Amino acid sequence: MNLAKFAQLREILPEDRFMLCYSGYVSESVLEAVGGTLKERLNLHLTEKKKIKVVFSIFVELMQNLIRYGSSGPKGIHIPNDEKAGFGMLMIIEDDDGAISLLSGNYVSAEEKTAMESRLERLLVSSPDELRELMRDQMRKPPELKSKGASLGLIEIARRSTRPIEAAFVPAAGSQYFFSIKAYV
Repeated sequence: MNLAKFAQLREILPEDRFMLCYSGYVSESVLEAVGGTLKERLNLHLTEKKKIKVVFSIFVELMQNLIRYGSSGPKGIHIPNDEKAGFGMLMIIEDDDGAISLLSGNYVSAEEKTAMESRLERLLVSSPDELRELMRDQMRKPPELKSKGASLGLIEIARRSTRPIEAAFVPAAGSQYFFSIKAYV
């Protein structure tokens, strides 16, 4: 990245309410390190302990999704599975109204995009009670065939978000898509 692009990045970041940004390979140790930094930032910016707990909970779910499903980096560079690391980016911003926005993104294949879209469609239209029931139902089921977890992460993010989550798939290099998700607290 040249310095002009770097300066442009600074221009689009909020001036005073920016809390955290991470882009790169993600592992459990990175989650722990970035999580420690986030806790410090949250304790400096927020006084409501419940809000801090919810922000941190969504942060952990988003980072775990990056670890499990961010299997390739930019330009399709694949990460060896034995490293238990993924590639992605995460940004946390305090909005002007005091809400916290948590944004996460990673590259997915066309096949993964199709599977994620069907899961997201249901989450985006579900009420809090329906999300709670969906969580209970999913906990009783075995993990989905190609899932690398219990398939609860997106449901948990949607449940904890104070507004409906947002998601998008933007075409990227090759047959990949950049999947991004946004939650609010």
